[in-house]
Amino acid sequence: MKLMKQNYILINILLLLSSFAVQAQPNYPSSPYEAKLIFEDVDRFIEVFNSLTKSSDTLKILDEEYLTNGSSGLKEYISRHGLTASMLTKALANYPEVYNQLAKEFPKEKKKYQKKYTAEMVRYKAVINDAMFPPTYFLVGAYRGIAQASRPGQLVTIEKNWDNPDRKFSTIIHELTHFQQARALGFGEYASTYGKENNMLDLILREGGAEFVTYYLVRKNTKSYPRLNYVNEREAELKDRFKKDLVNQDKSYWLWDSIDQDEVPILLGYTLGFKICEAYYEKASDKKQALKDILGIQDSTDFLAKSQYLSK
Repeated sequence: MKLMKQNYILINILLLLSSFAVQAQPNYPSSPYEAKLIFEDVDRFIEVFNSLTKSSDTLKILDEEYLTNGSSGLKEYISRHGLTASMLTKALANYPEVYNQLAKEFPKEKKKYQKKYTAEMVRYKAVINDAMFPPTYFLVGAYRGIAQASRPGQLVTIEKNWDNPDRKFSTIIHELTHFQQARALGFGEYASTYGKENNMLDLILREGGAEFVTYYLVRKNTKSYPRLNYVNEREAELKDRFKKDLVNQDKSYWLWDSIDQDEVPILLGYTLGFKICEAYYEKASDKKQALKDILGIQDSTDFLAKSQYLSK
């Protein structure tokens, strides 16, 4: 199981490399009022779902009417995650109430989502003045809680927590910040980080930077930030473990290999990266430059040293 997960992560890294490195910076709107949520895949899925009967060939219908006719966002998601009609059919069987409720209630929520999304993007633009806004695609993805930045835009599965817009917007802003990081570094340089050796600190600061922008600067809702209380209560011991694991480049406790662990929160590296970026930002006299530094970290070791986080 662990080997399968590692292979899955590797495949996604390779897809990310090809996605971000193929061409120069894409041309997306810079106005938050032009930022768009793309609902077409969810709309089509709900239409298909409502048409299904006990005698339907569910596999065929989902394949031909949902997957084959997908938006560019859904096609990107399929290429990254191998989404199939079989997976969707199993999800429908395993979580019938989720999909019934989604089909019944989500169409009523769309206008609320778009209105709130625009307000969130206005706040985002006030923080990152030169931000660009690729679209965000809401997708039905076989009950997997996945969100990723990509060249077509943010890819966000909707089934989990669709009725909790606050969580969804935090996820969207995190992924949108990865896009700004790629712009700051250059898309090729951004993608190459995933394939280089000894990249643990780079990845932790990248994810932590996106968390910092999301919860601290844009949404200003650190009280609702998952894992932050856990880290704050155990900060000294976590710092000690982090120092040791960084020497050995052992990511297992901090990044994506932690997804299966039950005894402690997953992805604690995201939150430790948040704390490092917070320390760097708070220490800086020029906050605008500090934010630019966070988005465009090139030397992660130097950034960590300048934050003075581990020496506190």
